[in-house]
Amino acid sequence: MREEILRMSEVTYVEQGSVQLEDFSLNVFAGEIVGIMPRNGHGLTALIELLRNNLPLRAGYVYYREEPVNSWRAPKAHINRIGVIQDKSCLVGDMTVADNIFVLKPGFKTWLIRPSVLASQVQPMLDRLGVDIRADAYADTLTSFERVVVELVKAVAVGCRLVILREIGTIISDQEIARLHGILRRYAEEGISFLYIGLHYEELMQICDRIAVYANGRVIRVFLPEEGNLPYDEQYVRRVREQMHHPETPCGASPALQVRGLVSGEVKGLSLTAAAGECVVLQDLQNLIFGDLIGALLGERSVQAGDILVDGRPLASGGVRRQIAVIRERPDISMIFKEMSYLDNLCLTVDHRLPEIWRSGRARMGLRQEWAKRVGEDVFDMPPGQLSKRQRYDLVYQRILLQRPKVVFCVQPFNGADVGMRMHIWELLKELMNSGIALVILAVNLADTLTLATRLVRVEQGRACETYEQRDFDRLPFSAPWLDLYRKLDKPPGM
Repeated sequence: MREEILRMSEVTYVEQGSVQLEDFSLNVFAGEIVGIMPRNGHGLTALIELLRNNLPLRAGYVYYREEPVNSWRAPKAHINRIGVIQDKSCLVGDMTVADNIFVLKPGFKTWLIRPSVLASQVQPMLDRLGVDIRADAYADTLTSFERVVVELVKAVAVGCRLVILREIGTIISDQEIARLHGILRRYAEEGISFLYIGLHYEELMQICDRIAVYANGRVIRVFLPEEGNLPYDEQYVRRVREQMHHPETPCGASPALQVRGLVSGEVKGLSLTAAAGECVVLQDLQNLIFGDLIGALLGERSVQAGDILVDGRPLASGGVRRQIAVIRERPDISMIFKEMSYLDNLCLTVDHRLPEIWRSGRARMGLRQEWAKRVGEDVFDMPPGQLSKRQRYDLVYQRILLQRPKVVFCVQPFNGADVGMRMHIWELLKELMNSGIALVILAVNLADTLTLATRLVRVEQGRACETYEQRDFDRLPFSAPWLDLYRKLDKPPGM
């Protein structure tokens, strides 16, 4: 009889008066890879914490490895050996791979640590997976893909029979996803089970045995990948199709941005152009260059070679570069200053246009009245920490619109966003483009970015290796979300 690794039966969990999970039921067998496709993110973090830490339930039962570990009657006061791999690393950066796997392992009691012995035990575990990772390498030198693999090896080494992977497709490239899937299948053959949380059906169907559609704290449907129908709301698919029907940049349009042979850190001779109102997606296949590229653009990192031109003029050295703006990953967290008011957050990058903004109450009041017509008056009286996620995103993008840069670099804009939030982010990005701003999206995995793009530039080892125009997206040599819809778009004869 097949061993059942996890069973959750009619689980209801309430946190600070808010229902996070309601009548949640799901089971996972040994060696099975079960996908969870969330239509929204409500309760997902609570689900992971509950599985690992046996949080008190209002109703229901949880069994792990066929043993009861949690119930509404009395949870067991211990941590379940369940691995969790997500965008934030759990490795200690200044320790080696071997140290992270064994020294930090629960129950490790050796007083004298011999690095060579540990490395000799870990290296075969890595080699058998077909990955070129040294056991004596320091964790902070690993690529995102290598870090995920090491965390996976660590989870198996400490005895986890269930590993949760959350939105891994947002941090490693399409090619690396295929390699990771091969590793997961190998472990599945050995009886390790996986909960694979992903935002896109196209990614889940490549690896999962079953896929559970999740919304508002419950599983609303479980289906097999071979059933074939996209499990998205009709409204969402319609919006995706609408996004795809945007015009390409006219031939001969003057570039708002020119990057020519840029060398800075991991950037090794990158060239790139983007015209006003155009969206170019820059896909880094190794997830190496984004920090160095942004640092060079903002003047925070030295440039060894190459040029950066905005509207045909080189960027001035020193000072604040308002011609370029950067929207960082998860900007609702990374770009909001909670100790400042809503209005102060809004005004942060507008001083080059309104020099009196910080000393003139009249100027600030005028700006408030102007933007209150768009966002409402109430938000100006709310501390930023009390704003909703949508309101925080609006605040960041409004700040950029007020800044009026020529070029905006947006780092993985859809990372961590559920279906509804992704639709809103589309509109915010389109507003930037419609205002004449050149938009460059920095992505590792393409996710929803192709729907906005007029061009895709793929980067390998710090330089552009392939370029695809919008009309050629259907020829992309890998599986990407919405690629099938591109292949069905009407095209002129001969294309």
